Amino acid sequence: MTFKEKFNANETFGFNINKFYSVERRFEAIYLVDYISGSLLVSNNYSGRNKFKHNEDLITGFLSAINAFIKELHNENRSEDNDIQEINFKDTRILYERKGRLMVIGISKKTNLQIEREILQKIVRDFYNRFEHQIEDFNGIVDPDILNYKQKLKKFTNLDSINNFDIKI
Repeated sequence: MTFKEKFNANETFGFNINKFYSVERRFEAIYLVDYISGSLLVSNNYSGRNKFKHNEDLITGFLSAINAFIKELHNENRSEDNDIQEINFKDTRILYERKGRLMVIGISKKTNLQIEREILQKIVRDFYNRFEHQIEDFNGIVDPDILNYKQKLKKFTNLDSINNFDIKI
């Protein structure tokens, strides 16, 4: 007997149990951002909603500013441990992952936190390993190879598994 069968699926347990088992698209959008400047490096919108598509710089600037504000509150210790981890709403979650100057922000549909985090961590590792020098030496001009990474992000219309992320571009 599975957890879903054992418990009434209409109960929420603090989250929507049906979404936990769902394989629907997990993310509305994913943004890869320069941590220091807040500049957008590359992003992809999975929802098709215009509010995510046309305001990418505004969205990433705002989300980066929230992280900077949280860091300022903890100015005695500026390690990555004091970075913002997530912002929760009723049906939406904004997740942050970081490595060096690279910050990845995912706006998710709040399906499964562990899988969502693993997907973002895999993206962080993959992107950072490919573009470490361009990221660490970022001067405000986004390298064309970084922009081409969008093609890799676009291949995932249904980011339901971290195993799907091994597609080559």
